[in-house]
Amino acid sequence: MDDIIQWLTGGKDYAQGVAILGRYAKNAALVRHFQCTTAKFAATKLEYELRKLLKGKAITSQPVRGTAQTVITTPKPMQPTAVPDTIAQAKNELYELFTAISTAHRKLYELGEGNSEDVTAQRRRILQDRLPLIRRYEKLYLLKERYFDTGEVPAELVQMIAEKVTEPPAPAIKESPCEFEKLSDIELMRKEHAIKVAINKTRNRLQYQALKKLDTPNPMPESPLRSKLEAKLADLRQQYSAVVKIIEARK
Repeated sequence: MDDIIQWLTGGKDYAQGVAILGRYAKNAALVRHFQCTTAKFAATKLEYELRKLLKGKAITSQPVRGTAQTVITTPKPMQPTAVPDTIAQAKNELYELFTAISTAHRKLYELGEGNSEDVTAQRRRILQDRLPLIRRYEKLYLLKERYFDTGEVPAELVQMIAEKVTEPPAPAIKESPCEFEKLSDIELMRKEHAIKVAINKTRNRLQYQALKKLDTPNPMPESPLRSKLEAKLADLRQQYSAVVKIIEARK
């Protein structure tokens, strides 16, 4: 991975860094995230992801016979420490923001490159909704990383999390059974599958704090996020029951 080392010790051109990440990263969604984001919002995280690919090896420059030579050293493993609640909440929100931004990218891709009035309006609306998500993600990410650099939780991060907790929840957009009735048989089967996947992911986040089922349960502690996920899970189960009922009635 000499190209990563050269990039990290060179000018760190954003487009070149994204191209390098695309050669090594297994997460295609992560690569698309950087491709659809500008250096202003994602340069710091891009560098972080490229450093991760070096598998924990640190890059330093040491003088060798009067010249600077880049060498790779392996840092001593850090002892695990308890993560403050604020940092845990920040990680959860970063996950939610990343998911929302990825969803926006997917919607833009699905719109295609048409220039009709309707498509243009939809594209503009998605871009407008995506921008504040990207800005908050980048700010939250940098503050969270500052904790791991200094060992102290930034006051600004505490304030951001507190404001997020106290702000009124956005009204949930629920699909009523009558809306499901309008779907074709194929669309209904796709809807059933999508809801089932969402139920499993939400349940795993509550039980394991992960998208996949793990060997050992790690329940999410009581928090505004847990309450939000529990409400979401209940709504998803209601939607699933409604969809299954319609499918059975059409047989």
